[in-house]
Amino acid sequence: MKVTQLFVTVPAALFILGSGAANAGETINDTGAIVCINDKWDEKEVEKGHKLVDYAGRCVNVPDDSASPKYTEECVGKYEYMPDKSWKASGTCTDTYKAGDTVTESWEEGSHLKEYPYKVTGGTGKYKAPAAAARTFTRT
Repeated sequence: MKVTQLFVTVPAALFILGSGAANAGETINDTGAIVCINDKWDEKEVEKGHKLVDYAGRCVNVPDDSASPKYTEECVGKYEYMPDKSWKASGTCTDTYKAGDTVTESWEEGSHLKEYPYKVTGGTGKYKAPAAAARTFTRT
């Protein structure tokens, strides 16, 4: 695995550990293990030091609390690395739970952010809600 792939996998893992269905303003305390794989890391250098990346990956979330639901997640996104070493990214994820219910979310990451915001944009089954719940996680 390349360093740049780890650069994406670690923030993605933190992102996923903080996700789960929630109401607006609700604090999520999701702890456990997460296993991720990058299916796609298509990196193109458009000029010296300026890289664009198409990303796709999958994860399995296994919470510490056995009563919490396990779920898989599929994410896609675009990353941009600048010559000054700054970077930014955005994309979407779909969480799929055992019963087939889903949660969809959009996300943003970058060197300019102290927290990486993500927003629930929809869901199905018991995760279907009339309004999206905004949530954030803090990178460590």
